Amino acid sequence: MTQPMIKLLGITLVLFHTGNGVQATSDECWTPWFDRDDPSGTGDYETLSDLHKERPGKICEHPIQIEVKTKSGASVGSTGDMIHVSDTRRGFICKISDQPKGYCADYQVRFLCPLEFCQPEECWTPWFDRDDPSATGDHETLSALHKENPGKICDHPIKIEVKTKSGASVGSTGDVIHVSDPRAGFVCRNRDQPNNGQCSDYKVRFLCQFEFCKAKECWTPWFDRDDPSGTGDYETLSSLHKENPSKICDHPIKIEVKRKSGAFVGSTGDAIRVADAHRGFICKNGDQPPSGYCADYKVRFLCPLDFCEPKECWTPWFDRDNPSGTGDYETLSSLHKENPSKICDHPLKIDVKTTSGASVGSTGDVIHVSDTLTGFICKIRDQPHNGRCADYQVRFLCPLEFCESEVCRTPWLDRDDPSGTGDFETLKDLYVEKPNEICRLPLGIEVQTVAGNTVASTGDVIAFADTTTGFICKNADQKRGRCTDYKVRFICPIDFCHRRG
Repeated sequence: MTQPMIKLLGITLVLFHTGNGVQATSDECWTPWFDRDDPSGTGDYETLSDLHKERPGKICEHPIQIEVKTKSGASVGSTGDMIHVSDTRRGFICKISDQPKGYCADYQVRFLCPLEFCQPEECWTPWFDRDDPSATGDHETLSALHKENPGKICDHPIKIEVKTKSGASVGSTGDVIHVSDPRAGFVCRNRDQPNNGQCSDYKVRFLCQFEFCKAKECWTPWFDRDDPSGTGDYETLSSLHKENPSKICDHPIKIEVKRKSGAFVGSTGDAIRVADAHRGFICKNGDQPPSGYCADYKVRFLCPLDFCEPKECWTPWFDRDNPSGTGDYETLSSLHKENPSKICDHPLKIDVKTTSGASVGSTGDVIHVSDTLTGFICKIRDQPHNGRCADYQVRFLCPLEFCESEVCRTPWLDRDDPSGTGDFETLKDLYVEKPNEICRLPLGIEVQTVAGNTVASTGDVIAFADTTTGFICKNADQKRGRCTDYKVRFICPIDFCHRRG
């Protein structure tokens, strides 16, 4: 078969295709197809820089490969067009001025990204292999896996997948399977196998609701700080940090942008000036022909997972018992008595590991109880071969308000009015004017208008809002010439409030 050719600035390249193009597999991470430009002007410009701005979060920063075809699905080579650019750094450009016939075809592009860039559309657990078939068979039951891997499997899986430990399918073994469903798990019994056989060694994983996996991502709320009524829509990271202190991590990983109505950016046709995780998002009205106005946008940011973890309320680790008697009893009733006010009455989740930090599953222990009602129990009598339990420690996830009681907030403070050069609620001045009201190293700052509204609702440009300086809004920075009147309060360690009280 004759291979299609591209005439790239006088150099002929031969492109090898399989069928209608590179086929994405489950091991490859291809973006959707993009067609941002038509060849009605000077050509067809599917550049990576423009696509990043118009499809924020949809294409990785450094693609591995580019694939191009016409909008109708034909290969590039079949068009006879001379292609100006086609690479993973710049994207794709076909210039009409390069074409003897006087026009380019209409092209679409997609990019191959590192596998981790693709967000899973399905929520699969890791593979588990808790049992060997050396005794009565291979028992990978959901109840046992829940006990040995607390928090790792959803309560009600949608599907189960089973393979041998070596990766072969169940059908290839010829084993008679006793149970294999997402409610019970998987059981292969040696006694069911013909000719006194033994089951293969199996591993299992479970499909959970997507929400179960989404908790492992740390997205901020959506922010819409600006309207496009002035020079454009400015959702910049620096401004959002000032107006929403402690709500966005210092160095976001990714930005996502949508219209306020929820539609994606590309549907607007707007020319986007900035859309990245370092600067935020800017759409300038002056860039928009012919309407002259940007749409109204909102943004959110993906942060490192540990940025979200403080919003969870975990207790300290507890190790109240050693397995020297009848077992290791880390029961909730005993822990409540021995650690008053340290654990909420009704925990949401339990987390268990050995005192050395190993997972429960790695010990091979048979666990009697592991839940938020009873706590954790490993009985020595349940262990095969007269064994003994490992030494375990536990912690509990509580409602967020349980942890919030571990900090205290100062009263609302309003030392300044914006009648001079602005509203200066600085820490150095507040320490002088309000001695003993604020701890020396605040954990956080909260800001509202004196009327009780959010900072973002005012549209003010904020100069500072942090636990080092305090809060400053300068009249000179405001389009209307004057700041709103603000009040502040600070979050302090709980013992500060006890001393003050």
